Amino acid sequence: MIEVECHISIKKDGSSLLSPVKTDLLEEIIKKGSLSGAARALKISYQHAWNMIEEMNRVAPFPLVNLQRGGANGGGAEITAYGSKILCEYSLIEAQVKNLMNQINVEINM
Repeated sequence: MIEVECHISIKKDGSSLLSPVKTDLLEEIIKKGSLSGAARALKISYQHAWNMIEEMNRVAPFPLVNLQRGGANGGGAEITAYGSKILCEYSLIEAQVKNLMNQINVEINM
């Protein structure tokens, strides 16, 4: 069986804003409440996760994530209202593309 796959990457002025791994990171931050917890869940380094958040916040018109460095009370990460909105919009795009890919895969295998 032949299968067509599509992975969505959203760029702004050539820089990556969202991708599957970045949306996974945002979803894990929502679940875990921390960047380190999200990085552990995704099995990526904390530095890589930090760099992805920094890039998303730099490229987006508004920050997607608020980061608070550790200290006496520990650090944390929180998705902003804009981050939640753009994550929801990405999910809608992803669902539409998935439906299209399903249609293509049915037709290509007839």
